[in-house]
Amino acid sequence: MNMNEKIALIKKALETETELTASTVLEKVEEWDSMGKIAIVVMLDKNFKVTLTADQIEGLKTMQDILAYME
Repeated sequence: MNMNEKIALIKKALETETELTASTVLEKVEEWDSMGKIAIVVMLDKNFKVTLTADQIEGLKTMQDILAYME
């Protein structure tokens, strides 16, 4: 899965039309709220078998942080 496909998965999970890149700061994305965080956690678990702790979720600051868990 390439970077564009991964970003597309994130956009779908967040249900956002915002243009996202690896350097996008998540706080600047309107949909990055509690529901958005849950959607990302579910997407990572379902598609990549990655389970995040509360501390890891709070540590997500940029799109690159999410992409790192998608390796």
